[in-house]
Amino acid sequence: MRVVLVVLVFALAACGAEATSGAPTTAPPSTAAAALPATVDGAHNATDVMFLQMMLAHHEPAAALLELGRSKATRADVRGLAGDLATAQATETRTITGWLESWGEPLVSTAHAGAHAAHGGLPALGDKEVAELERIGGAEFDTAFLNMLIGHQHGAVELARMEATSGQNPQVKALAKHTDETTRAQIRQLLRMVAG
Repeated sequence: MRVVLVVLVFALAACGAEATSGAPTTAPPSTAAAALPATVDGAHNATDVMFLQMMLAHHEPAAALLELGRSKATRADVRGLAGDLATAQATETRTITGWLESWGEPLVSTAHAGAHAAHGGLPALGDKEVAELERIGGAEFDTAFLNMLIGHQHGAVELARMEATSGQNPQVKALAKHTDETTRAQIRQLLRMVAG
């Protein structure tokens, strides 16, 4: 597992290569969740629906990872970051759920069940990976947690770029743009935290 995590850091270094100067902060950059309207207007297409469904699928395994980071990390900044991300993600999940329900669309699409796991060539985050992480302790846990989160967050960037290219609904596209920008900033911060 350690080898995979180290490989992830190098594989994702391009995401964090820009704007790496400056002191790390405890809280991650603000997420799109805070600015999301409760309702979504206008026409939408299949890409809008798939993006929202896949964002829900992306958030689901991350909830367990973030809870583990919040409860087990030895560094206060790591615990704080996990808590902040968990709160923002829960808010975004509620809003996205409302948008899909307002369109009469399912929250999960079996047509795209395998798409999220495959994008970017990154390993999927699931119960097995979280269980392996739970067995690690001390400073090694903090580093492994941050690396696993970096790999997982990269998936959100890939999803956002898919929506930016093929989506139709202005609000969903705005969410995708903000997700791309804030998640890349979060990855840069996470890389600084790993290095620090």
